[in-house]
Amino acid sequence: MKSLMYSAESIIENILSDIPSIEGIRIKERNKNGFVISFIMDDNNQKEIRILWLDHAFPKNVVNMLEANPSDDYRIVMAPYISEDAAKICKDKGVGYCDISMNCMILFEYIYIHFKGNPNKYPADNQAKSLFKASSKMTSLILRVLLNDVSVKWKIKDLSKKVKCSIGLVSRVKTYLCNHMWAEADPDGFFVTNPESLMKSWSEAYSNPETINCYTLDSLSLFEQKCYEAYRDTGINACLTGFSGGVRYSPVVRYSKVHVWVEREKINEFISNTGCKVVDSGSNITIYIADGEEVFSNCKVIDNSRVASPVQIYLDCMQLKGRGEEMAESIFNKEIKK
Repeated sequence: MKSLMYSAESIIENILSDIPSIEGIRIKERNKNGFVISFIMDDNNQKEIRILWLDHAFPKNVVNMLEANPSDDYRIVMAPYISEDAAKICKDKGVGYCDISMNCMILFEYIYIHFKGNPNKYPADNQAKSLFKASSKMTSLILRVLLNDVSVKWKIKDLSKKVKCSIGLVSRVKTYLCNHMWAEADPDGFFVTNPESLMKSWSEAYSNPETINCYTLDSLSLFEQKCYEAYRDTGINACLTGFSGGVRYSPVVRYSKVHVWVEREKINEFISNTGCKVVDSGSNITIYIADGEEVFSNCKVIDNSRVASPVQIYLDCMQLKGRGEEMAESIFNKEIKK
C-alpha cells in the first residue's frame, strides 16, 4: 500500500494545483500515518493540510485514526477507496476525504471540492463483495440470524452452532461488521447496531438470481394459492418474494407480477403443479431459482401463503424497478429495524 500512499500525494497535489488561488504546493512532512501538505493562498498566508492515510478505510478505522491524530490543521482522510459510510463519518466530524478512485470532499477556507460516484478501482479492497456474494451461503445464514432480531446478542460459539459453521467464520464476520460499525460487541456478545446501512450495502452487492419467466391465466391470488399448495401438499420448497411476498408484511403497493423462489431440483414439478407456462415475453410470473437453503431461511406462513423472510424480500425488492425500493424500505422499517 506504500505505492498507493505515494499516489495519494500526487492526487492531492493535482487537486490543489487546479485551484487558481493556491500556489507553492509542497509536501512538508511525511510519517507513517500520512503527510502534511503546505501551500500559499492568494492572501499570501501559508496554510497546511494534514493528510491521514489508511490502507483500509473501514468506518471504525476512520474513527480510530481521527481520534489518534487530533490537529488544529484541516485534516483529510485518504485511502484506496472511501465508502459512503466512511465519507459520512468524515463529513460529520468536519474532516475532508479523498480516495485513489477520485471520490473527494474538501471544504477548507473558501475552497469546496466534491467528486462522488466513481467506482472502486481496487475491488480487492472491497470485501463487501466477498461477504455478501451469493456463493457465501454460510455467511448469508449468519447475517440472516443476526438480522432476524437485531436486539439479540450472540456469542460466537452459540451463533456458529446455530448456523452449523466454524467459529472462525463467525469471528471473521463479526470483525467485518464491527469494522464497518454495523455491529458492536460487549461481554454479552455481538449484535447489529446499524441494520439500515448493513442492508443497503448488502443489497448493492447482491447478485440477481437465475430466473424463469412464466405466464398463468389464473388470477395472481389463485396462482399464489397454488404456490402454497405445491409447498404444503408435495413438499416443493417455494416461497413468495418481491411485491407478492412484501404485501404480506406491508401492503403498500399494487403489483401485476408474482415473484416466487423455487428450489432448482423441483422447478419442473412446480411448473406442472401450478399450471403456469414458460414464456419468452409477456410473463406475469418470475421464478427465482434457489440453489441453497439460505433464501428459505425464516420463511413464514401468512394468510395461507408461504412467504420469504423480511431480509430476503428486502434484498429482492431492492432489485426491482418501479416501487421496489419503496416496498423494501417499508419492510425494513416494519420488520427488520423494529
